[in-house]
Amino acid sequence: MKEKRSLNDQDMDQPNDRHMVVRDHTQHANYLPSTEVREVAPEFRDEIDLRDLIDTLIRRKSVVLITLLACFSLVALYTFTVTPQFKAKGVLRVSAQDDKLTKFENVESSALKTMEFQQTQVKLLQSEQLASRVIDRMDLINNPDFNSQARSGSGEAHAQGVFDTIKSFIRPEENTDTFNLLDEDARNRIVVDRTLTKFSNVFTVSPVRNSELIEISFASVSPALSADVANAAMDEFINMHMDSRLRSSQDAGKFLQKQIEAVQIKLEQSEIALQEFARKIGVVSLDSKTNLVTRQLEELNEALAKARSHRITQEAKYQQILTADTRNLNQMVENELIQNLKNQYATLEAEYQDLGKTFKPAYPKMQQLKARMDQVQESIYKEQQAIIDSIKNDYETALKTEQYLAERTEEQKQRAMDQEEKATQYKILEREVATNKGIYNSLLERAKEIEATVGALVTNIQVVDYARPPLYPFKPRVALNLALGLAIGLLGGVGLAFVFEFFDNTIKNPDEMSERFGIPVLGLVPYDKQAVDDRSNMALKFYAEPRSPVAEAFRTTMTSVRLSVADDPPKTILFTSILPGAGKSSLSSNSCLSYLSEDERCLLIDADLRKPSLHQIFKQGMKGKGLSSVLSGMAKLSEVVHKTDYPGLDFISSGPLPPNPAELLSSKRMRQLLQVAAGHYDRVVIDGPPYQGFAEILVLAHMVDGVILISVEGDTPREGVKHFRRALSNVGGRILGTIINKAGRKKGYSSYGSYKYYSYNYNYGKQQDEE
Repeated sequence: MKEKRSLNDQDMDQPNDRHMVVRDHTQHANYLPSTEVREVAPEFRDEIDLRDLIDTLIRRKSVVLITLLACFSLVALYTFTVTPQFKAKGVLRVSAQDDKLTKFENVESSALKTMEFQQTQVKLLQSEQLASRVIDRMDLINNPDFNSQARSGSGEAHAQGVFDTIKSFIRPEENTDTFNLLDEDARNRIVVDRTLTKFSNVFTVSPVRNSELIEISFASVSPALSADVANAAMDEFINMHMDSRLRSSQDAGKFLQKQIEAVQIKLEQSEIALQEFARKIGVVSLDSKTNLVTRQLEELNEALAKARSHRITQEAKYQQILTADTRNLNQMVENELIQNLKNQYATLEAEYQDLGKTFKPAYPKMQQLKARMDQVQESIYKEQQAIIDSIKNDYETALKTEQYLAERTEEQKQRAMDQEEKATQYKILEREVATNKGIYNSLLERAKEIEATVGALVTNIQVVDYARPPLYPFKPRVALNLALGLAIGLLGGVGLAFVFEFFDNTIKNPDEMSERFGIPVLGLVPYDKQAVDDRSNMALKFYAEPRSPVAEAFRTTMTSVRLSVADDPPKTILFTSILPGAGKSSLSSNSCLSYLSEDERCLLIDADLRKPSLHQIFKQGMKGKGLSSVLSGMAKLSEVVHKTDYPGLDFISSGPLPPNPAELLSSKRMRQLLQVAAGHYDRVVIDGPPYQGFAEILVLAHMVDGVILISVEGDTPREGVKHFRRALSNVGGRILGTIINKAGRKKGYSSYGSYKYYSYNYNYGKQQDEE
């Protein structure tokens, strides 16, 4: 044991020459915190890690389990108390094409061929018209299986489920007395409206994709009622469709009858007008076969065309006679008489040529031949001239005939034009008669077709499958509901766990201190429930149970403190926390006891002048006389230093609580006290107040060699650590590190609180010693 040196009053004024670790800032006029930022906290990347998520779920397992049990219980309660519902299903086939009885299309055929036909039928199935027909047919208003009020009105007992009771509180029904005050019409409207609303809620229409089928289903508490209502709905839908088509056909028939009567009157009027006009202009008919003027004009045109063609032919022959050699004409060449005469002339000429060789022209026989030759030549000429005259006469005759026919044609054409002018109005009246007659015949035929359709209506809607009473209820689905309750409860619990985790801004993991704030973790003190309940036991844990996990954690922690500054270990150490209840007083006393095990003299100072607690642990110290008494000049230092039951450990209590703790701790006496204490003790441990934004910690941090922050998982706020580090950096304080107290209290997947192996090892050693 080192030799103890006595403290006297002069030590407060004359500091020892021994090497001092307490930093001297006497050159400054005051000791207020500086606004200069000395150090910047490292940037923390808040990345999502699977281990962190699992750790959150394990730490928040109570929230998950409570939410899971609550959801599962509510779902199970609803499932086993709700009235079972039975659903019956039928199938309809709705075709957009009608079976036609006639060649005419139906009045509504254009609407049935649209692409929206099936959706239109679905909306018709969901219409209030069909619902009203089914309700009236099945008398659902007075059916107790459908209308619970009918059951209660008939005097039968009606047991409400739990959720029905809750619903009655949330949405109460109208008071019977108030309902009876209404008139009968208003009451009927309310009853019908309720019935239609309930019917639409339990009546389902589902079209089958890529088909002409539509599924109809109805749910109720009675299997038979469900099947009957579904079948009634399909039958009533077919009847409604037939009624609609019947009404349409009847309306169309009435409309056509009116149109027929109007067109018939118009047709008669047009026929009378045509007859009167024909009689006036003297026209029997405009048909070319029966009209004399038109027929004569056609005959004259035909004769004129033939005459003109004949004239052109004769004119061509006549022009040939005038311009060409007549001897080469076909008529000349083909005429037998001329050919015979030419042959005779050729014979006589040959004979004349033969005699001319012997005789002279004056020879009588020669003269006879010559005379005969001239006679034949004269005959040929006459015959040719006759042919020419004949061709000329034919041409002149054809020309006159053409001119005559042209004149007659012009005269007949003028007569036809006169008649055509008169016939224009006749044709207009004739067309009007024909039009009215066509409209009349079309309307008459359409009316007959509609009468035939009304007599044998064919619908394009057929029932494929009728509904059968179901054997099992379709809801509640017990297995599905319970599974959904578990799933929803689990998801809700996990979601709430992460929500609570998000809003919980406390330190969850020791790694946050170093990674987020750059504060090294000096050690972890495991959670000891028994020691926490007995604070005096916890404060002396290192001495009372040296083999406990807590004591071993203190050894490890204080070793980290010594090694934090290897060349110049801190002598004056300040223990503080962000919030009260972190265990800083217990850790400061145990740290002193750990220094005693290293044969070091230690002074423990209770500097928490707001809510001190060390005087309850070390009974030697009196709360009525202590640190505040020295700083205020009411006592001497030697009067407040008390020895404890642990050799080498002295203690200074807080003393009376002053009204101005920050001013006392920032005084010159406090700095001198620390300098004197550091000269007489190997270690000076100060149990300071919680940070909480007060100035005491900043003032003390400026005077000591190092500050140790006591943190607790799940209690120490991140914002508090952030502000604490920034404030100490501004005043130039040194943060040695942090000690995680009560580690493992909120165990998680990556918790640092598993210290069972410590107790196992020490218990094992203790057993060997006993043996």
